[in-house]
Amino acid sequence: MNKLYLVGLPASGKTTTAKWLADKLGWTFVDLDELIESQMRMSIWDIFEVHGEEAFREMEAKFLRSTHEMNNVVVGCGGGTAAYHGNMDWMKIHGLTLFLNTSLEVLVGRIAADMSKRPLFSGKNESEILNKLSQIAENRSIYYSSAKIVWNKSEPSDLLYRVVNQLIA
Repeated sequence: MNKLYLVGLPASGKTTTAKWLADKLGWTFVDLDELIESQMRMSIWDIFEVHGEEAFREMEAKFLRSTHEMNNVVVGCGGGTAAYHGNMDWMKIHGLTLFLNTSLEVLVGRIAADMSKRPLFSGKNESEILNKLSQIAENRSIYYSSAKIVWNKSEPSDLLYRVVNQLIA
């Protein structure tokens, strides 16, 4: 197995953990949102605004499937990737899946600390952020929880690396 897909809620640490694991494994890190932005020459938020969410989700599924051609990659997916167009089932067939099950309290703190990176939560207080995250978690948990690995910590560790390394071998 030469692909690892990270899924989870916004601010769960997908990018940070994917970069860390890619470095430890000697693999390439791919950020799915950055891949879409570079190919479309638009930000994710502009794509949402101009084309709408459904068009974005179709693009996302297309670019996710393009990772099939890549080898030895750790892919940090967008928060919603797993919940659309059969993407989670596709990822489970074509690679190892890892759900970063970071606590809602940690996520609220991360989002509140840097609202500029999270327009979805713009202008919301911590209680509103928690409510929004809870709704998202409820809608997506069926997809996230089907990942091969569920990591219930807020930071990566050597234990996570050893588990991943053993499963990709």
